Amino acid sequence: MTKEDTCLVDNPRLRDGSSKLIFGDNILCAQFLRDYADMEILRKIQPEDIEDVSERYVPLYSTERESDTVKRVNVGKYLPALENENPLDLPLYIVSLVEHKTKVEYNVAMQILRYMIHIWEDYEKEMNRRYPHISARKDFRYPPVFPIVYYEGTEKWTASEDLADRILCRELLGDYMPHFRYQMIRLHDYSNEDLLARGDEISLTMLINKIRCMEDIEAFSKLPKEQISQILRNTPEYLLSVMEKVLRALLYSMNLEEDKAENAVAKIKERKMGRLFEGVTFDFQAAVREAAEKAAKEAAEEAAKEAAEKAAKEAAKELEISRCIVKMVMNRCSDIEIREALKVEFSLSNEQAEEAYRKRVE
Repeated sequence: MTKEDTCLVDNPRLRDGSSKLIFGDNILCAQFLRDYADMEILRKIQPEDIEDVSERYVPLYSTERESDTVKRVNVGKYLPALENENPLDLPLYIVSLVEHKTKVEYNVAMQILRYMIHIWEDYEKEMNRRYPHISARKDFRYPPVFPIVYYEGTEKWTASEDLADRILCRELLGDYMPHFRYQMIRLHDYSNEDLLARGDEISLTMLINKIRCMEDIEAFSKLPKEQISQILRNTPEYLLSVMEKVLRALLYSMNLEEDKAENAVAKIKERKMGRLFEGVTFDFQAAVREAAEKAAKEAAEEAAKEAAEKAAKEAAKELEISRCIVKMVMNRCSDIEIREALKVEFSLSNEQAEEAYRKRVE
């Protein structure tokens, strides 16, 4: 069986749900920021320093970005020297915006910039409600927003990380060209050994999310079982439940039978994650067939929908043309005037206008 045959059929919805579970939890998010974010102050962050504000921002920004998370991270207590720069003695927050991607998206820098502006505008409105006209003060400041793109795809990330690269003739503006960058965290840049060495739940969860084909399962099974299980020794029960849901989403996307999937998931609760795939087999060919059938069905449904929409638009246009001709005939317009009106009103060629006119007067 080739690697192409054994590769998992990626289910974006399940992957997105998995991402929401991971970054929605403050313990896992704190570990992620400490281990992988390129910002020294975040090395000290604890779960209690984090507040999830995704529900405040994500639905308002776009209903299609449900896998994104926005965290308000209190770093003020780690930087007491900055308190003098805060005129209202408010806590200093870093808003951490985590965008989850399973494939390369070339306009992500602009997407994130819109997101950041949305956050700042909302912050400004909130502060002005609490302290009228404060945004007009010279010393008013917006909270720092740290954008992160977490990418689980296996392909190389080829999108630019600088907004300026999306601007035509960027060299014309020189110093006046806006520059904005995001941090790219690509899951597959980290080996299994790199992740395991971190020794925390977020890295173990990322190990699970790396699994996409049989080779990945075999590689996971070769990792030191005791070292993996040791990570879960003091993990809270609720966090084990989160990791169970992440694994369950993965196994179901692999077309694994329910009883086998649940047997594997149960090993997390038993804190035996090192033996996760013992005695478990996968029907990858069935998964490929099922995904192909599903894709063909969705393509046929989309084609039928597009054909119906096209037919409806053409019918509506035909009706408007008929009404236009009838109205002009009643107004005693000449044949030439009617044809010219059809060309202008409905963007028709000479031949199309002639045919439309002839069909309705004969």
